[in-house]
Amino acid sequence: MHKNSVSGSLASGSIWSIVDNLAQQILSFLVFAVLARFLAPDAFGLLTVAHLFILFTRLVVFDAIALPVVRTTEPTDRLYCWVFTCCTAAGLLLAALMFFSAGLVSSAFRAPELKGVLQGMSASVFFFGLVRAYEARLVRNMMFRQLAIRSIASVTIGGIIGIGLASNGWGAMSLVVQQVTASGLALVLVVAQSHWLPRIVFDRELTRKYWDDIRQVGISGILGFANNNGDSLLVGLFLGPYATGLYNLAKRVTSAVFLVIASSLQKVALPVFSDAGTDKAALRQGYLKIFGITLFCIAPLLCFQAAMAEPLVAAVFGPKWLPAAPIIDVLALLYLLSSIVDLNDYLFFATGKNRMPVWLGVVQLTLATVLAASFYRFGLFGMSLSFCAAYLMVFPVSQIVLNRALGLDLRMMWYALAPPLVGSIVLTLGLTAYRLLMPQHFTDAVLVGGAVVITCLLYPLMVAVTGWRIRGVNDSWHALLLSTIRWRRFFEGRAGS
Repeated sequence: MHKNSVSGSLASGSIWSIVDNLAQQILSFLVFAVLARFLAPDAFGLLTVAHLFILFTRLVVFDAIALPVVRTTEPTDRLYCWVFTCCTAAGLLLAALMFFSAGLVSSAFRAPELKGVLQGMSASVFFFGLVRAYEARLVRNMMFRQLAIRSIASVTIGGIIGIGLASNGWGAMSLVVQQVTASGLALVLVVAQSHWLPRIVFDRELTRKYWDDIRQVGISGILGFANNNGDSLLVGLFLGPYATGLYNLAKRVTSAVFLVIASSLQKVALPVFSDAGTDKAALRQGYLKIFGITLFCIAPLLCFQAAMAEPLVAAVFGPKWLPAAPIIDVLALLYLLSSIVDLNDYLFFATGKNRMPVWLGVVQLTLATVLAASFYRFGLFGMSLSFCAAYLMVFPVSQIVLNRALGLDLRMMWYALAPPLVGSIVLTLGLTAYRLLMPQHFTDAVLVGGAVVITCLLYPLMVAVTGWRIRGVNDSWHALLLSTIRWRRFFEGRAGS
């Protein structure tokens, strides 16, 4: 009975966790698309910079305190109270630091209007500190339904308030109110759903016990933040809020494909690789299968975004965001490479080569920083190319090391990846020709609609044709090999007699 209960909780928790992530992605993107109609890129650039500071506190401080407790075999109420005390104290301190350093930070970014945004958003830091222990307790007890309801309600209500204020001319402050409302409402809903009132607990023994884990999670959080958000931080520092807003839009459009598809498949990859253990053949087969599926799903969407960037941006976000279209072209390639490198990292972790992803991440971050500092003079497009170039330099190293570890050769890679690669190249050329040949009086929405139809027809057709051709060549090659072996054995037998 207990096993059935655990299995049911696991299944229900997995479903609600997926619903939570998917709903947040869809709702936040819809709210962003509507707000983009009312606000200029500068407003979103200011919020992006403020959000980077909040994200840093969540990954490096709050998660570092809470995650070791979530992994504990039997957490106690006192332990949760200790997490609440530490996160609340840290949240209060960090919120005060963000509020009083807002002037200094705005000077560093050469954006005086950033000061008010940072001071307003400091309230969210405090709210995140208060709520982190409640989230840890709900996750540990597999209560993902409550977390999903919290996310959907807070994002929706916060988005409605933000849209209302933006339509009335509040500018960047409408985004601040939206974010603070969403985080405050999330706290209220979680407290109401948890039926738990924490106590203030300071315990040096618990601090000593979990300090090593806290430090390790914090270091991982710093590296993860730098790799995932260092590009936005560099754009803000070198080019200011307007360019940051444009880059944020391009990144949201392209990263949505990566987060929904590649990240989901990578979660499946880790247990597949772990089950294979040290069996190279099983690892090789599992890797090529997941690699092929990832490329099959993500490549056509990124190619579609790159080929149709201008009409897509104009139709969804408005003409004022058109300068972001060339950045979408570059970031589409970046996230295609990122999906492959991240999958390679999962295989490194599964096979015990934990240091390889860390070193590759440090090298990639260093290259991106150096190149961005060198090419920021060429504007946002130059900086975007520098980020993509850093991935292009790291990707061959990652792939060569992995191919040697698995015994992969070019023939194996080609057979697995040729259909989606050929299909994506033909799709990109087809969409480009479609854009050039379509009459000028067609609206952007009509162009995008036609491109969707072409993608749905052309890409599967090319994948099927290429796959059939490869299977034919592969079968012929195997038949020739078997025939050669038979004739060799025949002549050897004749010579022996």
